[in-house]
Formats: sequence, C-alpha cells, structure tokens
Amino acid sequence: MKRRRMRFLGIVALATVGALFAAPALADDDHDGGPRFIVGEILHKSYDGLTDDLLTGGLGRAGLQSPAPPGFADPLHPTTAELRQRAIYNNYRALVDMTTKGGYGVLYGPNIDLSGHDTLGEGKIAGDEFLAYADKGAGQKNVTMMVQIPASFDPNNACIVTATSSGSRGVYGAIGTAGEWGLKRGCAVAYTDKGTGNGAHDLQANTVNLIDGVRQDAVSAGTLSNFTADLTPAGLAEFNALTPNRFAFKHAHSQQNPEKDWGRNTLEAVKFAFFVLNEKFGTPADPRPIRRWRSCATAAGSRNPTCCTPPTTLPPRHPAWP
Repeated sequence: MKRRRMRFLGIVALATVGALFAAPALADDDHDGGPRFIVGEILHKSYDGLTDDLLTGGLGRAGLQSPAPPGFADPLHPTTAELRQRAIYNNYRALVDMTTKGGYGVLYGPNIDLSGHDTLGEGKIAGDEFLAYADKGAGQKNVTMMVQIPASFDPNNACIVTATSSGSRGVYGAIGTAGEWGLKRGCAVAYTDKGTGNGAHDLQANTVNLIDGVRQDAVSAGTLSNFTADLTPAGLAEFNALTPNRFAFKHAHSQQNPEKDWGRNTLEAVKFAFFVLNEKFGTPADPRPIRRWRSCATAAGSRNPTCCTPPTTLPPRHPAWP
C-alpha cells in the first residue's frame, strides 16, 4: 500500500454503534493515500508519557487541577507545544468539576484507575497523536480531525471512541470526558471540532491560526488557515476603516452552517482513525489489520445544557405522570 506522507513533529452518554459502520459515509472509498476527505499533511507526534502525554499535555493530575494555567516563554510567540498544553488544560477543566470536594482526583481524574482507585499517579498516557484537516480541497471548511492512539492499544482487540467537541470548542474539547474514558481503556480516540472550532481571524492584523494554533499571516496561510473570513482585500480594507480592531470567528462568521455536518464529521473522524491505525499497525502481509468488522466503536458526546426559557405551552399531561 502506498502510504500517505506524514510529517513527524518530533462522560456523557455512551452507546456502542456497530451498525454505524454500515453507513455510506464509512464505505471503503479510500484512495491509495488515505481517506478522500483528508487534505494536506497529517501531523504526527509521539509522546513518552513522562515529559508530555496524550491526556494531560504533560501537566499530570496536579497540573490540570492547578488554578494557574501553564504559561508561555514568549507570550507573543507561543510554541506549538505550549499552545497544545494550554488547550488541553482549558478544555479538560471546562467540562468537569476540578475541585477535590467535587470528586476530582478522588472519584475521577487522570489518577483514578478503571476500578475507581487512586493508583495511576499523575495519570499521564503515552502514545501517538495525529492531526489533519477534512475538506474538499478549497480550505473553506477545514474541519479539524485528531486521533490519539495510546501505547496500550491492542490491535488484536481494536476499539475506537469518538470525542466530538461540543459548542465552539476546539478539537481537544472532549479530552476530559470521552477522551479520558477511551484512553484509559486502551482505545484510540477519534476527535473532531466538527467545523465549529475556535478559528479566529484578526481582521486588523490579517492573521489567522493554523491547525496547531500558531498564528500566521492570512495570505501566507492560504488554505492551511483554520478559518479566514470571506472578504476581498478591498472589502477587508473598507471594513477595517469603518470598524477597526475586530475579529471574525469560525463558528459565527464562516457562513458554512457547520451544524448540518456534525454527524458526517464524527463518522469521518472514525474513518480517519481506521486509516492511521492501519498506517501504524499494518504490515506488507496485512496492510489493513484494523477492520470495521473486527473492531468495537463507541460513540460519545457531550453538549452544553440549555436552560432558562420555559416553553410557552406544555405538552398534554400523560395519565401515568405523577
């Protein structure tokens, strides 16, 4: 098999969905370089589980609980590793109670094993991480996909857990919920920001962020931009003259209506996981050992609660209701 070139850079509701893989979106339509929806390079990084890791970004249980976020050596020019660590810190803390009285580090957290005991120390998990965009090639959507494969993954008992981000969170949005659940069980975790991730276009400076969070000039970034507002140079200049110092954000201003494709994005993240797993574990004799019918997939999701506005009319009262 011709392998796609990879650049090496150094809970909620759970439901098993075996039938999911019969869906047309997961048909075997890969070309010889990988899934057709993956564009550009696949970024790959291995983590040793000591200095850095998949689950905590090297911070460990204590670092994630610390009220002080990890800093930047040069705040104006943060590194890719620093941005990743800050993203993991913020996203992990966003969805779970981080207080000891609330249960963190006692009932749940990186240090808690599958039996509910405090045996995992700082809870760092070694393994591989893969990042790529899903798009049709024009760079208009650039849905971020990520797969984490823990060192404990067993190709003879393959399992994949989906971790689609909620709201406008970036690709690490579900790392503290579905991500932790899957990694601790030795499963690959298939993440996606479903096209609503926090791409920010600084219109005045005309800078955007790339897939790894690094800022770059929008023109230089081109189709590698996470999000660039759909403005002509003349239109951008006119807008800045009338309303200076503004930002455009992907979820609000992309005009892509990404919500309609959340299901497709989740399915594609799983398919991307199958691809990178076979790239990692395939051999000349068996280039695709991880197959749908020999694997277990679990779909996981979380959502931001809705509140505060009662319905104007209530449904009829069921006789069985108290």
